[in-house]
Amino acid sequence: MNKIQNIVEITINDRAYKIACGKGEEDHITKLSEIINNEVLTLVDQQGQVGESKLLLMACLILTDKMLENNNTKIQVDDNIYNELLQSITLATEKIHKVANQLRNE
Repeated sequence: MNKIQNIVEITINDRAYKIACGKGEEDHITKLSEIINNEVLTLVDQQGQVGESKLLLMACLILTDKMLENNNTKIQVDDNIYNELLQSITLATEKIHKVANQLRNE
């Protein structure tokens, strides 16, 4: 069974590409292509026109690195929140034990 596919035209480094996508995904593909195009154009400014394949490969490496860096940052933030929660729970547990011991001694 074939899914209905639409064709969206994107532009990377002033070159048009026709890309097949699922119905309703056109805007998403266009936005993704704009991110890739911006990265490629930045590379062209820095390196010049070093070839389509090399520019696309370099853009993919840079964007993947940024994505992984963002994921690691999120994990780090989550770890920090986890550690703060753990400290709060430990402190609360100590206070509960202290109150419980005081009640036993009364």
